[in-house]
Amino acid sequence: MDLLQHARDLYTTGRMHDALEAAQAACDRAPKDSEAWWLLGRISRHAGMPAASDDAFRRASLLDGRLTLPHRVSAERFRALVDEATEMLPVEARRRLGPTSIRAQAMPSAEQVRRGVDPDALTFRERTPHDVLILYQVNHENRSANEDALRALVTRSLARS
Repeated sequence: MDLLQHARDLYTTGRMHDALEAAQAACDRAPKDSEAWWLLGRISRHAGMPAASDDAFRRASLLDGRLTLPHRVSAERFRALVDEATEMLPVEARRRLGPTSIRAQAMPSAEQVRRGVDPDALTFRERTPHDVLILYQVNHENRSANEDALRALVTRSLARS
């Protein structure tokens, strides 16, 4: 099996430390593969290694100019963006959310991933005992090059939920 695919498989099943080893090996084997470095950045963040994650994202971006560095914000700023986006939603989208409680979380926990949540998910809806919509900050940041892009993605995530 291809090392990069093996790393992806481990990552999506929540085996982060094994995925980290496989992704690092994939980067060692193919140091000019931007996809391998991008995956290593995502896995490193889940493994609690933000500096290594930022380095991997930087390497990926240097190798492929279409990949932009994730835009990081504080948890407080992300929550403010969620609140702003919620207020700006069209009436129909706010009606669909109804009594849903909106929560921000850094990223899916290892347990959530093992239960089937995509480690790169933008949102997750918990329906018991109360309806809760979780927005994953890091995964939104990973797809946003600047604050405007982050705000727009948060707004789309809320509107689709």
